[in-house]
Amino acid sequence: MSYPTPLNDAQRLAVLQRYHILDSLPEEEFDRITRLTQRLLNTPVVTINLIDVDRGWFKSRQGLTLTQIPRAHSICAYTILTHGVLSVPDLRADPRFRQYPLIRESGVRAYIGAPLITPDGYAIGTLCAHDVKPRTFTPEEQTLLADLAAIVMDELELRRNVLTWQRAEARTAHQAHHDALTGLPNRLLLKDRADLAFRHAHRRGTIAAMLVVDLDGFKTINDTYGHLVGDEVLRLTAERLRDALRAEDTVARFGGDEFVVLLSELRDPLNAARVAQQLLDAIEPPMHFEDHEVQLHASVGIALYPTDARSFEELLRAADTAMYGAKRKGRAQVCFHTEAMSSAATDKLRFRQRFTAAIASGELRLHYQPQVDLRSGRVIGMEALLRWPQPDGSWVPPQQFIPLAEETGLIVPLGAWALREACAQLALWHAQGHHDWHVSVNVSVKQWSAPGFMSIVRDALTTSGVSPGHLILEVTESVLIWDVPGVRSVLNAIEALGVRVALDDFGTGYSNLSRLMHVHLSQLKVTPTLMAPVPEADRAARMMSSVISLGRQLSAAVVGEGVETELQRHTLLELGCEIGQGYLFGPPAPPEALRL
Repeated sequence: MSYPTPLNDAQRLAVLQRYHILDSLPEEEFDRITRLTQRLLNTPVVTINLIDVDRGWFKSRQGLTLTQIPRAHSICAYTILTHGVLSVPDLRADPRFRQYPLIRESGVRAYIGAPLITPDGYAIGTLCAHDVKPRTFTPEEQTLLADLAAIVMDELELRRNVLTWQRAEARTAHQAHHDALTGLPNRLLLKDRADLAFRHAHRRGTIAAMLVVDLDGFKTINDTYGHLVGDEVLRLTAERLRDALRAEDTVARFGGDEFVVLLSELRDPLNAARVAQQLLDAIEPPMHFEDHEVQLHASVGIALYPTDARSFEELLRAADTAMYGAKRKGRAQVCFHTEAMSSAATDKLRFRQRFTAAIASGELRLHYQPQVDLRSGRVIGMEALLRWPQPDGSWVPPQQFIPLAEETGLIVPLGAWALREACAQLALWHAQGHHDWHVSVNVSVKQWSAPGFMSIVRDALTTSGVSPGHLILEVTESVLIWDVPGVRSVLNAIEALGVRVALDDFGTGYSNLSRLMHVHLSQLKVTPTLMAPVPEADRAARMMSSVISLGRQLSAAVVGEGVETELQRHTLLELGCEIGQGYLFGPPAPPEALRL
């Protein structure tokens, strides 16, 4: 159905948008006017109807549940053409309107509408009223409606002026607290946030850190490519720094090529060094501007609250001093204000670099520790354990590099490699006649929630030819916390595939027993801390007995870890535990060194 449009409809619609009124919430100022109109004209239906591109949207309505109608079915689309009051005594008798759905379905018969005319002469909508019986509105009623429409327009104009003023105020406030080039907080806003972070740190016993990030060689870029490219470099650097931080942290720019980062709620000061390295990594990739490629490095100085300083200015000076210390060390360096912290951060950074290189060059190995039937001593499976050998023949303890792998995300590709390697080794053992052996592989929370984890498991099984029932994935109790994204659905998929699940380190305090009931566990592995006192303490024995009883209720075998003596093996058997693992049966060793 067609409808007429004003010749200046595009301009009219642009003016309507300037009022920012469409799809806004109801407001009493407008509802008061429609209620008054309803009483004065004695009509059941009154609306303030704003005519948009293809709809009439009701800012206020009385006697009507609809919030909008198609413009093609709106009588008010005609009213905005007149710039005067439109009165229709009987809509069903008017060929323009008799087929409109609102008229056919709602029973309205009479209409009167007055346009809402802006100060520059555009009719952006109407104040209109409907009656359910034919009716001729008097000239006095038409004048009254026109006056009420003018009041609506005054209210719209006032609302727009207030909104314009508020936005100007917000813009002024934003400009006062933000850097014009990058949009980052400036010194003033950073100080406010730092003072708040210091109060929180003092109250909660945590640490705040100030990081001064200075771009190495930025002046050369400005001199070589010009200030336009230099400004783009600063803008992109600001984006990269912002993306590398947590939402609760702040990156600010004071001017030039110097950025300042505020970290709050830290427990370990070395976490500041980790963030500093993330910032360096974020800055390093080349930037491309038209035909230019620019690669930056930075120096980062770190100062800590409250150990290095207790005020914003003092902490900033300390971080700035540390930044110059980083520059003296060379390109892309991190330096703490105190020498001891700098040394610890440097050691951690070097360790991380060594570990990353070790993974890339395939230095890590899998060792295997037997799981045995405690009664017969027969090996029934192996647990695969990551080991990192050193050139001097020593080994880096797993408790040093596994947390680093978790922290950096390297645990995901490393875990995928371990899963493939363990399945391939199990296939070799099966081929050698150990057909009933299984292999257990530890899987971290990050692996469970990583995209494609199920594909990694299926690929390891398919490539090796190992049946799903011979693979056990060991999880810690923290994996069973359901708010870890995707973990529950992955557990269900693992079960459907036929792969078994073991709960490792049971007793560390995370498990909710009601949640355990919803997981089909193959094994409960008792932590070494529970094993250590067996059988010296009766209380420890009772705890073991309770865990074994729980395992039976869950249809899960209980594995006693850390078994080192015959006395421990005998006690576990008496308590009803049938599977053991520990140095009594053999230490973790490479496959060729195992006594099979």
